[in-house]
Amino acid sequence: MRKKSTSTSSFGASEKVTHDARRFYARKFIASYAAAYNFTTADVSEVSLPFTLRNQIFCKSAVHMEEIPDNSIHLMVTSPPYNVGKEYDEDRSFGEYRRFLGQVWKEVYRVLVPGGRACINLANLGRKPYIPLHAFVIQDMLELGFLMRGEIIWVKEGGGASSTAWGSWMSAKNPIIRDEHEYILIFSKGTY
Repeated sequence: MRKKSTSTSSFGASEKVTHDARRFYARKFIASYAAAYNFTTADVSEVSLPFTLRNQIFCKSAVHMEEIPDNSIHLMVTSPPYNVGKEYDEDRSFGEYRRFLGQVWKEVYRVLVPGGRACINLANLGRKPYIPLHAFVIQDMLELGFLMRGEIIWVKEGGGASSTAWGSWMSAKNPIIRDEHEYILIFSKGTY
């Protein structure tokens, strides 16, 4: 029995089997979003990674990956330092931290093949103030020309502590929401 094709409905969600989304992608919303982030790439060829660089570990910052040729890597996976006081962190200001990550993302863009994937695992930070780090990383990646492919919400098992998130016991003066998840943001370089 063959399933009936569907298309974007005028209200609510419909079944997605053999879904025709042309109506959705023809809307001004999509065209203006794509234009704002200039989602186009030149015809760039993949470069073969030299054999001497394969299966190597480089113990260094990803800010400068001069050993790796442009357009030669298919997948990058990272969990960047959170700048929260760990042994490997530097005490950077918010602006310094974003510039540091921006240098890494720019270098990742350089070494990825067109369509290559970048996967970034991170969590939001703090409570006073709450810093939606994932939102800033998404913004920075889009501005570099990466295309967002999706996000995975990684629910950390057993993340809820036995203490309450509602202030002192029996005295809820400052309720907060605890993050019990992290994000895995998935991007591709300039093309689908």
